[in-house]
Amino acid sequence: MVAGFSGDLISHAYVEQELLPAAGGASSDRVTAFERQLTRWWRQVSRSLGPAASARTVLDVAVAPLLHLLGHDRPVVTPHPLGLCGSITGSDISIVALPGSSPVRSAWRDAAKRGLAGCAPWAMVSNGRSLRIVDCTRTWTRLGLEFDFEILTASPKGVVALWWLANADVMRTAGAGSLRARVTASDAHAARVCTSLGDGVLGALPRLASALSPAASTRFAAATFDQALTVVYRILFLLFAEARGAVPIWHELYRDAYTIDALMRQAGKAHARGLWAALQAISRLAHSGCQAADLEVTAFNGRLFSPRHAPLVERRRVPDTVVRDVLLSLATESTPQGRRRISYHDLGVEQLGSVYERVLEYEPRSSRAAITLSRTSSERKATGSFYTPRSITEFLVRRTLSPLVEGRSSDQILELRVLDPAMGSGACLAACQFLGDRSEMALIDEGRWSPGDVKPSDRATLKRRIAERCLYGVDLNPTAVQLARLSMWLTTLAADRPLTFLDHHLATGNSLLGASIIDLSQPARPMRRLRIPSPLPLFDDQLAETVANRVMPARLQLALTPSDSVEAVKGKERTLAALAAAGGPLAGWWLAADLWCATRLWSGAPPAAGLVAEWMAAATGLPTTLPAAQLRESMHAARATAQGHGAFHWELAFPEVFFDADGRLKPDIEPATPGQHRGPRFHLD
Repeated sequence: MVAGFSGDLISHAYVEQELLPAAGGASSDRVTAFERQLTRWWRQVSRSLGPAASARTVLDVAVAPLLHLLGHDRPVVTPHPLGLCGSITGSDISIVALPGSSPVRSAWRDAAKRGLAGCAPWAMVSNGRSLRIVDCTRTWTRLGLEFDFEILTASPKGVVALWWLANADVMRTAGAGSLRARVTASDAHAARVCTSLGDGVLGALPRLASALSPAASTRFAAATFDQALTVVYRILFLLFAEARGAVPIWHELYRDAYTIDALMRQAGKAHARGLWAALQAISRLAHSGCQAADLEVTAFNGRLFSPRHAPLVERRRVPDTVVRDVLLSLATESTPQGRRRISYHDLGVEQLGSVYERVLEYEPRSSRAAITLSRTSSERKATGSFYTPRSITEFLVRRTLSPLVEGRSSDQILELRVLDPAMGSGACLAACQFLGDRSEMALIDEGRWSPGDVKPSDRATLKRRIAERCLYGVDLNPTAVQLARLSMWLTTLAADRPLTFLDHHLATGNSLLGASIIDLSQPARPMRRLRIPSPLPLFDDQLAETVANRVMPARLQLALTPSDSVEAVKGKERTLAALAAAGGPLAGWWLAADLWCATRLWSGAPPAAGLVAEWMAAATGLPTTLPAAQLRESMHAARATAQGHGAFHWELAFPEVFFDADGRLKPDIEPATPGQHRGPRFHLD
């Protein structure tokens, strides 16, 4: 990791592994002189500038001297609402000087506009404390580079990176060695890493699933494959957490015994033993946490590390040779010089999404006491399971949500409810990041946050609140839901807090198929020619009382209570389990909705109208006339039909969105005609 260097335009891994080694012997005297000059420049800037510095002072004291050190000419600027804007003399690079209190991230739009207006490929934004380089040729991606001088000046690598990415020769030229060429090389490097990681996962899964499999049968293959995929996601998650310092790698005991990095060092030795037992121990520690002397490990709650959701991982013994291959596949990439460690600091949901997309191309099969992966060319097309590139989802999210957050306070932004109805697209994560950025800007404008004092932990806390209160997601594919949950956890990861509780907002189901409350008050009409003279009864009062007294308080508690401790998260898990239990307050209504949908999905002759009426009465607790055994058998078959299609009932799944505090449907929820599935009135659809 290059200290003081950030941004998505060029990766840390490319800078460390390719750019810096290639530039090591080139113009070393010039770079050494630049390092000395930059250190003196920063001493002068840090003494002279403060948060109250004007844009003109920032330009004269910091920006113009810095540009001179980098070989640029003095900029020509004019006043602008943000500060001062213009261009560098003799080049087509735009420049924006901000007051000392303005974060450089807030000026992206205006910097990009200035660049587009002047046909400039790059725009440079600075507030004296940091410098951001904006790519003006691909504005829909919002990619850029950022240099934090307070950290950078203490890092030799960071200073060299600043020189080779921001000096005048690099930014003005367009051929080999230019900034544009290095962006292209970084993209190619990231693509190679992504391909290598996908190959590694596909190579690791069959062997791991075969080792976990209790029997050689297709019936066990799917369940075993899912648990093997859980192990892979555990390793990936811990690699991300270690790269981001979200686990106590500063502690010698933890670093040497309970990290994937330590396990990798052990796996590199000849005849390494105990790898599976060590991986099990790391997973248990991640799930339950611990506190011993000065070592405190925060519990990563939730189903990712839960023994209950992966029982085979707890019971089975996997050979160390298999574990070694799995670790090498996930933590290293193949290069012409041999295998090289993957830098997980740069990886994100984009890479996880590509791995997910490749996994969807295969299905597990049992063959001779082993599980293999068989390619299914039509599976992804038939189910619409494609991972949308991040640049597209971010663009769509910005276009959709920008009008809704414009002019809103930070508290009003938290009142938004946003849905991703197909979580494989990654829009849910993009919405979390977008709302987090806008909430931060609103908090600064309101004077509740100071721009110079905002820490990464503050941003993570804000995004945790947004994830728990504002964001909802549904997907028919359980793997997509698992990926979305994992991605949100990585985005909201905090070193001193458990994982964000998301199970009440991220659900598995068919977002296009389901029933609404008004549907249950009407005949199901399984066939067009079937006419029923009288509608089924409407249970408004009964449902309203249930929702108001037993459902809404619990759902609001789930959203409003912060996931700041393991006890709080476990309490949320118990609350949600009680709501979703067979005897829960909405269980009968969900059953009725399933039965109503089943009449539309029935294969063969549809059930008689009288039988459907009996089903609805039995599900909602009204008297019935048919024998109980006969009803149970037919209702079981009907519900299996609905569940087989993934029927998802919006109003019952997310009642706090559709019902008011009295348990009545909100007046702004438009009624649908019976038989027409009414989707949610969310802002992103």
